[in-house]
Amino acid sequence: MTGGVKTRRRVTWSHIVTFVLATAISYVLAVVSSIIFPVLGAPGVSALYIAAAIYVPLGIWMGLWGCLAGYISCFFLGLWPSGYTPLQSFIWSWADFIEALAPAAIFRLFKVDPDFSVRRGWAAKAFPPLIALGSIMLLLGVIVQVLWGATLGEPFTTIYVYSVYAGLALALIGVVLGLLVGHSKTWAAHIAGVILASVLSGVWGAGTLTLWNLPPPLPAELFWPVFTGWVMGDLIVLSVLSTALLVALTPVFKRTGLYVEGWWA
Repeated sequence: MTGGVKTRRRVTWSHIVTFVLATAISYVLAVVSSIIFPVLGAPGVSALYIAAAIYVPLGIWMGLWGCLAGYISCFFLGLWPSGYTPLQSFIWSWADFIEALAPAAIFRLFKVDPDFSVRRGWAAKAFPPLIALGSIMLLLGVIVQVLWGATLGEPFTTIYVYSVYAGLALALIGVVLGLLVGHSKTWAAHIAGVILASVLSGVWGAGTLTLWNLPPPLPAELFWPVFTGWVMGDLIVLSVLSTALLVALTPVFKRTGLYVEGWWA
């Protein structure tokens, strides 16, 4: 009579290895993003923080592992190349912990099973290309900016900007399509998570850089410019790249046993 007994899940080496790899990748992407796409010269702040596309989905898949990946990668970003003191970075880095925590909490507290598939008729055919093309357009824009725009300027900077917004438009159409004909609870949770993660992390990140820290490394009048750049950049990255990763890899995490129903296992 064991049919009703729920097997207790445990932390495995697969969880730890995935966490370490995600943290390392997040740090590298954070450094590149903050150097290539800076916000008003605010060290560590990026107008297109691609690292968030790694640890935020990881939070949905693996709970607090994703939150820790965001925190640790941000902490080391604060030390180098941003140049903050260990104490300043310790306080500031909770922004990325919060960013991963918000979507993870929404899915867990409301008991939403992350199922990003769309299986209805024409929508099932249109949905994958929209999500994929959105990510491709954004990444192509990033590559153009990294290779040519950052040093040569126009017309490459304009190509980068239009590529990012074209990718965002395609991804948003895909998200709306998922909400309308996919699993509505999953997509509603995802949309709420993207917005909440961007705003809450922006408040903490901009606030600890300009208003409350020991001491704040930037002047108080930069709060709103930093906050705006932070939130807009995160909204773009999470809407486009995180959506693509969630659509593509959620079945993989569930199938391989990496998916965490609770917070650790």
